[in-house]
Amino acid sequence: MVVSEIFKCVQKLTSNPLLFIGSGSSAAYGLPTMYVLGEHLISMLSPKYSDDNEWKKFKENLAVGQDLETALTDIVLKPEIINDIRKVTWQLVSDADLKVFNDITFGVSSMPLAELIKKLFQVHPQTVNIITTNYDRVIEYACDKAGIPVNTGFNGCYSKQYVGAFNKKNMVNLIKVHGSLDLFKDSKDATISLPLQHQLPDGLLPEIITPGISKYKAVLTGIERPLLTEGDVMINNAESYLCIGYGFNDTQIQAEMINNIKKGKPLVLVTKKVSENTAHLLANTATNYIYINEGETEGTTEFCINKKLITIEGTYWTIDGFMNIID
Repeated sequence: MVVSEIFKCVQKLTSNPLLFIGSGSSAAYGLPTMYVLGEHLISMLSPKYSDDNEWKKFKENLAVGQDLETALTDIVLKPEIINDIRKVTWQLVSDADLKVFNDITFGVSSMPLAELIKKLFQVHPQTVNIITTNYDRVIEYACDKAGIPVNTGFNGCYSKQYVGAFNKKNMVNLIKVHGSLDLFKDSKDATISLPLQHQLPDGLLPEIITPGISKYKAVLTGIERPLLTEGDVMINNAESYLCIGYGFNDTQIQAEMINNIKKGKPLVLVTKKVSENTAHLLANTATNYIYINEGETEGTTEFCINKKLITIEGTYWTIDGFMNIID
């Protein structure tokens, strides 16, 4: 298959797509990886919880090379430990996120994601729907850079309240199913959105869902429940799926997408490295898919088109590179 034919296959499968954006996309802008987060949690919280048996298991799991998600999956942590994980995670991600904000605001950093969103927005009806598991605001910054309004389901200016309504036209509808750096819970368990906080506000808990077994329960409670419902509507209404840096580690969130790709709905995944689990999931579930990742040789890209592997020269697994395919 020649390069032009490969590109045509990708273009055909990305007609008016729903974007699924995962942590792999944010890592490109300097946001902490799961590995960095795991090391940071150990450093910050081990002195406080060194005698806790479940915390010891978590440390042991990381020490033998498990990734953060796996290391926390079979661990049942006390609520106070989970809350501390949320606080430490929020501060680490927030610090990196605000640096991105400053770089973008003062023109130091380019934003390929902004160009991708702008490209997709040009197609009628000039609406882009995005679901993300990321807490950071990189997508919101990209929308600002592209000059496109974004709807996160919250109304207000500085103190925002959830109203939903994600079917708006002429904008980006963004559903953050694992919460956001801007979201907090008060002592009465009410959710409020307070943009661009540099420090965790007194008396508030970050409304973010961290990796591990607790997230499967958390995603069905609080603000995440209506967000998940709205996300399912987007997934079922989408013509196709374009996944950027998404690792397929969230069973509840991606359940409807899996059901739809089984029936033939197109899916394209663009990421640096497709995990063995993701490759296996797509090969055994999807009937009309392509994944694009870095080739084994530097400066090459591997395409998997419905189980057929093809490697070509060039870097097309980045957003910049992918734009060269769909332009």
